[in-house]
Amino acid sequence: MDTLSGLIKHRISVVVFFLTLICFSSTLSASVISEAEVKQYQRFTTWQGIEPDKWATLWLIKRHIVPNAYFLLVPPNTHLPDNALPFGVPDVAIRRANRESMFRRLKQSMQLNTPEIHYLDKIIHDVEVNIWDVPEHAHSPWFETLYRTLQARYQRDQVPVDCYLAFFDGVARIAMQKNITADDYRDQLNLNALCPGISKEKNMLVESLGHTEVLREVSLGKRVIFLDTRENEEFDEVHLPGAKLLRLRDVNKKNVKELLGADLIVPYCVKDFRGFEVAKALKQYGVGRVATLSPNGLKGWLNANFPVAGKGKMDEVKAIEKLMQCAMEPQHCGAIPEKVARQ
Repeated sequence: MDTLSGLIKHRISVVVFFLTLICFSSTLSASVISEAEVKQYQRFTTWQGIEPDKWATLWLIKRHIVPNAYFLLVPPNTHLPDNALPFGVPDVAIRRANRESMFRRLKQSMQLNTPEIHYLDKIIHDVEVNIWDVPEHAHSPWFETLYRTLQARYQRDQVPVDCYLAFFDGVARIAMQKNITADDYRDQLNLNALCPGISKEKNMLVESLGHTEVLREVSLGKRVIFLDTRENEEFDEVHLPGAKLLRLRDVNKKNVKELLGADLIVPYCVKDFRGFEVAKALKQYGVGRVATLSPNGLKGWLNANFPVAGKGKMDEVKAIEKLMQCAMEPQHCGAIPEKVARQ
């Protein structure tokens, strides 16, 4: 009896130990990085990019965590400077993960809960993560439209840092206002005087093509390659027919060599922030004609009811066949509307 009682107590102790370990691990994983760790730095570094999540996080650091911070932005896939805290790149503490924006993860770690930060958290989540579900905030489409308007003035990737900071300062002010309209939003985030933009060059680095333009290239027998620039699990859920997976961090001489000889390369992501970055990187490697998909990458393609492959969608062969059929008469084509796959 004593032996049995001792055995039961031992097993209970083991269970309690592992439950404690699990709880402790969960607590650790909930905190991306401590406030003390972040405040050790004045220099922060990341790859150049155009995603709202990246620039909102930069604003959060500058305005609410380290006021004297400055940022070292380097080309994608290049070595990050030493003696600077990296963020927004793979395998670092401050980054997007597990269907949470980088902004949200840093906000939670720093325990920042002011109304304007809470407001911006919802907006960034809608634009960057909550692609297929009902928006958490009604202002999210307004935000995205004005954000893209600002970028359009600067050929998307040439927006000065002070313009991004001013833009998010404006969003923070809007968060404190009641009964704001779309016109109010546009007027307060216009920034024409501070950030008028730069004149467009005749030959832009990366062109943008509509669905019909791309499909007409296919119809003419051109070799068109769709490049999905997202992560593996996103690709598996839904992707363009025949698309290949190529993330920004994987753009190198070897992978680029496989694309040579194509008549048109079309990198895309959900809304084409990542798609644009990959398109630009490919151009820098000397790839010929590269274009992003307009409007709004994969989401725009889905909204137009063009064919896709993936879980719960057509299989790859049928999707490619449907694409070829669509290419004949794009204006009359549209896949049977399906419930959009969730990211």
